[in-house]
Amino acid sequence: MKRFNKLNKDNNELTEEITENIERDNENLANNNKRIKKDNKFIINVIAFISILIMSFGIIFFYPKIKIISNNEKRTPYEDYNLLSDIDSCSFLLYKDIVEKQSESEKSLEEIYIKSYSDNYATHENYEVDSNSGYDKRTIYEEAVLNPLQSQLYNLQTKLDYDLKNLEYAAMDKDGNVIINKGLENIGEVLSQNSGSYESLKDLYGFYVVINYDSNGYAQIKDYYGTDFSYIRNIFSNNINSQYSHSYDGVKVTYNTMKDTTIVYGIPKELKYDDKISDIVENMNDRYISHNAIMIFGLIVGCITLFLGLIIPYKFERKIVGFKSMLKMPFEVACIFYGIFSSILIMSAIGMITVTLTGESNEILRFLGINGEFNDILIYLSNVVLWSVIIYFIISGVTYLKNIFQYGFKKYFKEKVIVIRGIRYIIRKAEDGLDYLNHIDLSDKSNKVIIKVLLINFAILSAISIIWFFGIFAAIVYNIILFVLIRKYYDKIRNDYSNLLNATNKIAEGNLETEISEDLGLFNPFKDELKKIQIGFKKAVDEEVKSQKMKTELISNVSHDLKTPLTSIITYIDLLKNDNITDEERKSYIDTIDNKSQRLKFLIEDLFEVSKATSGNIKLNPVNVDIIELIRQIEIELSDKLDNAKVVVKNNFPDNKIFLNLDSQKTFRIFENLLNNVAKYSMEGSRVYVDITENEQDVTINIKNMSAVEIDYKSDEIIERFQRGDKSRNTEGSGLGLAIVKSFVEAQGGIFKVEIDGDLFKSVVIFMKKQ
Repeated sequence: MKRFNKLNKDNNELTEEITENIERDNENLANNNKRIKKDNKFIINVIAFISILIMSFGIIFFYPKIKIISNNEKRTPYEDYNLLSDIDSCSFLLYKDIVEKQSESEKSLEEIYIKSYSDNYATHENYEVDSNSGYDKRTIYEEAVLNPLQSQLYNLQTKLDYDLKNLEYAAMDKDGNVIINKGLENIGEVLSQNSGSYESLKDLYGFYVVINYDSNGYAQIKDYYGTDFSYIRNIFSNNINSQYSHSYDGVKVTYNTMKDTTIVYGIPKELKYDDKISDIVENMNDRYISHNAIMIFGLIVGCITLFLGLIIPYKFERKIVGFKSMLKMPFEVACIFYGIFSSILIMSAIGMITVTLTGESNEILRFLGINGEFNDILIYLSNVVLWSVIIYFIISGVTYLKNIFQYGFKKYFKEKVIVIRGIRYIIRKAEDGLDYLNHIDLSDKSNKVIIKVLLINFAILSAISIIWFFGIFAAIVYNIILFVLIRKYYDKIRNDYSNLLNATNKIAEGNLETEISEDLGLFNPFKDELKKIQIGFKKAVDEEVKSQKMKTELISNVSHDLKTPLTSIITYIDLLKNDNITDEERKSYIDTIDNKSQRLKFLIEDLFEVSKATSGNIKLNPVNVDIIELIRQIEIELSDKLDNAKVVVKNNFPDNKIFLNLDSQKTFRIFENLLNNVAKYSMEGSRVYVDITENEQDVTINIKNMSAVEIDYKSDEIIERFQRGDKSRNTEGSGLGLAIVKSFVEAQGGIFKVEIDGDLFKSVVIFMKKQ
C-alpha cells in the first residue's frame, strides 16, 4: 500500500512538472511572437526612414534641372515687385517738386502734403499745454505727423539718389507743360506732344510706365513697356492716400493727392550707374526661378511618391510610426488636416527651392546671425528634412485612402464620417419620436395620467413656494384652473375623435353616404380625407358594377356570336347527311357552311387580336407609311362594299405625301375596320367624308358618316368589346372592330375617339409625327 501511494505521488509530481513546462513554453512562445512583431515593426520603420531619406536626396539632386529650365525661359528683369514698388513710391517724393514748380515758390511740408488729420488734438495753430501730459499740442502734432513725414521723405530721396540712379522720369500738367524732367530730353518732348502715343520711348528704354492722375487724384496707367500688366496693375494704380495715410498716437493723417498730372518713369536700355536696377538686371538669371518648372517638378515628385505609396502593401504602411494615429482621424478632420498641411507644404517647397537655387538662403542665414562654413550643409539638410516630411505626408495620405477601402465604404462612412453619424443619430431619434407618437391611443381614458402630471406640477410649484408660504394657496388655485382647462380640452378631443371614429365605422360597414357635419377641431384634416375616401369608394363600386355588367354582356355577346354561326354549321352538316338532296342543294349547303366557318374564324381571330392588345403582347414592325396612299388603297379594296351600301366617299387630302413611322399591317386593319363600319351602318345615298389634317406635331384623320338608324348609345360605349351599332345584332360582324381600332392606335402611340352629334358618327384617329 505504501509503495502504491509513493508511486501515485511520483505520478502527480511528474504531471505538475509537465503542466508547468507547457505553460512556460506557451508564455515563451507568446513573448517571442510579441518580440518578433516588435522587431518587424522596427525593421519596417528603419526601411521606411532610409527610403524616405534616399528619395529626399534624389529630389535635391535634380534641383539644377529646375535652374536650367528657368534660365531658358524668356523673361524681363522689370517684373521684380520690390523694384516696381520703389519706383512707384517716388511719386510721393516728386509731388513736392511738382507743387513748388507750379507755384514757383517754396512751401512747407505741411502746406504741400497735409490735407487733414483727426481732431483728437487741436489743430497745429493751438499751442496750449496739456495739463495731463505736460506736452504742448504743437509738440504732439510734430511728433505724430511732421517728424515721420520728414523721415519718410528723406528715405525716399536717399533711395532715389542711390538705389534708383538709373531711373529717369518726367512730369507734365494737364495743359501739356513739362514740370520736371530728369534724364534724356526725349521723355519731356514725347509728353509735350500730347499725342497719346509713346512708341518712340521703346527705342531708348527697356522699361517705362506712363501714369495719369485725374482731377480726383485717381491714378490710371496709360501706357507701359518692358513688363506684364499684371505686375504693375496693382502697384501703380493707387493714389497717395491709399499708400501713405497712417495713424500715430491717436492722430490720423490724410495727405493731399496728385491731380491733373502725368508722370513717366523710364529705365534706359544702357545703364550708366551701379545701383539696385543694374544689380537686378545683371543678376536676372541668378535671381529668377520659374514657378512653372517648380510646379511640374513637384507634380512629378508627387506622382512618383503616390505610386510608391500605392504599391507598398497596406499591412506594412500602417506599421510606420504615426500612421496608426492618423488612421483614427474622422473623415472631416482628415480632410481639414490634409488640406491645410498640403497648402503649407506646397508653399514651403516652392519657397525652399527658390531660396536655395537663388542663393537667398545664405542671406536669410546671415540675417538670423548664422554665418559660417557649414551654411551650405545646413541648407542642404533643411531641404532633406522638408522633402522627407512631404514624402511622409503623401504616403500617409495614400495609406488613409487604403484604410477606407480596407474598412469598406459603407461601414467607413457610417462609422467614421461625423456628418453622416450626426444625420443618422438625428434620424434615429426622430424615428423614435414618431414611433412614440404613433403608439398614443387617443381613445383611451387618461384621467389618471393627467392627475399624475398635475401632481408633479403641484410638487414643483410647492417647492418654489417654500420661499413664500402663501404661494402654496396660489399653487392650489392654479392647479384647479389648469385641471379644468386640460379636462375641457381633453373632452373636446375625445368627442371629436369619437365622431370621427363613428363616421369611419359607418363607411367601413358600407354606408358611403355618411356625412360629417360637426367641427372636428384637431381632426378636421381627417374629415377632408374621409370625404376623398368616400368618393374613391363610390367610384370603385361604380367601376366594379360596370365591370360586372360588361362581363355579363361580354359572355352573352360572345355566346351569341359564337353560337349563331356554329348552329348554322351544325344544321347544314345534318342536312348534308341526307342522301336525298340534289347536287345543287349540296353545293349551296357547303357554301353556307364555308361562309359561317369563315365568320367564326374571323371572330376568333378578332378575339385573339383584342386579347393581345389588352395584355400588351402586341408586336409592332414600324416602317415609313404614306398614310394618304394607304387610305386610298383601302378605299379601292372596299369599293364593292361601299357601292353596295350606296354611299359616296369624299376625300379631303393634302397635296403632299405624309409619311408616318407606323406598323403598316396594323394601320391597314385600323382603317379597314373603320370603313367596313361605314359600309355597314351608313344611310343609303349619304356621303362619307374622309379628312386628313397635318399639324406640326401630329396628323389627324377624321371619318364622318350619317347613321342609317337612330344612334341611341354613347360614344364611349361603342368602343367597348362586342358593342355594335346595330343592337339587334342582325348585321354581320363581331362587335370588336372599334375595340381593335382603339387598341392598335394606342399601341402605336396615337389617340382614337368617337364623336356623336345626333345621327352623325365621327371617328377621329390622331398619330404623332415623332414616334
